[in-house]
Amino acid sequence: MAQKTIDFYIFDKDEVSGTLIENYLKNVQFPYQIHKYNEFDKSLLSKDSDSFKYIFLNVSQSDSVIFDTVQECALNPKNIFFMMSAEPSTDLYIKSLRVGVKEFLKKPLEKDTFISAVYNNFNKNMIAQGKIIKHGSRILSVTSLEKNCGKTFFSINLASELAFLSTEKVLLIDFNDNLNSVTFTLDLDQQFDTQYFVQNLTEENAPKLLPKLYRYNKSNLYIMSGCMYKASVGKSISGDNLQNFFDIVKKYFRYIVIDVNRDMKKTSHSIYGNSDMIFYVVSPNVAANSRNKNDIDANFDRRKFKVVLNKYRDKDENRVPELEKVLAREIFYKVPVNLSVTVGNGKGRTIREINEKLDILKKFNKLARYIIARV
Repeated sequence: MAQKTIDFYIFDKDEVSGTLIENYLKNVQFPYQIHKYNEFDKSLLSKDSDSFKYIFLNVSQSDSVIFDTVQECALNPKNIFFMMSAEPSTDLYIKSLRVGVKEFLKKPLEKDTFISAVYNNFNKNMIAQGKIIKHGSRILSVTSLEKNCGKTFFSINLASELAFLSTEKVLLIDFNDNLNSVTFTLDLDQQFDTQYFVQNLTEENAPKLLPKLYRYNKSNLYIMSGCMYKASVGKSISGDNLQNFFDIVKKYFRYIVIDVNRDMKKTSHSIYGNSDMIFYVVSPNVAANSRNKNDIDANFDRRKFKVVLNKYRDKDENRVPELEKVLAREIFYKVPVNLSVTVGNGKGRTIREINEKLDILKKFNKLARYIIARV
């Protein structure tokens, strides 16, 4: 696999900054590409998510409204921000640091200061040659702001069907912080939890550490449970930890399904940035979905975002147009309700284990086939 490059994005109406950066980069000892724009456009930063991006952004006192957008983009650890200003001030400097900017540089840029800032934020992983698994790994996130919408139920059975259909390994990750949703639903007992793996997994120890994952009923499905490991309590997961974790597990699993708790804001943004598809689960309750709309508008990339209507009944069909209007999104997929698998009998088992002939299983199987064919 070819060596990765670092993308330099320069957002500045002043062409002098771009010219200086081009000249100064002739002395760096790593591959790079330069992209120059007059105005800041965060959509450009979502392209080629595998690439590290050095983002140089000109800012002044009157541009302070842009800091919220920068803070959102900086949650992705591969977006490394450098603020530039011809009018540096203590206020701008403090605002920059608070939203995750790595360096604050005075214009016009000085060569030694620029080179120092670049290398202070450089590591070999940015340009390391990556390993290629057979078909490429895919991360699928499942989330919702709505309580009791069936998010974990959906995550478990989607992962189960992907494992049933795929000849390669599937990993289901419980990222529900201390809620242990997947762990509780499947009645698991696992020594090491998600937080432990994120904090301790390395390239070197992965062959020994990953076999400690829970293998579900000798299938291709492996499960990383919620926070049970006592040593993890009180420890936070950093963006660097999380990115390193994803880079490693993607080399060992064909599909990674993540059950994400929306309360973990910083962590969840990093997860979505690494995801190839995001399923947002809602119920037919129209009133509950006004909050979902605000959450969707503020946090999700439309291109990889899909709304799933769970707990669907035939009588709910008349509600669908109203629901889509409230969410301002089309319903991508409908999963019917089946009380025999969600109440009592569903504890500790997947739908396939309960009854292979159920219509609800056919819906999950169809969705899994869609993902395998297109994602």
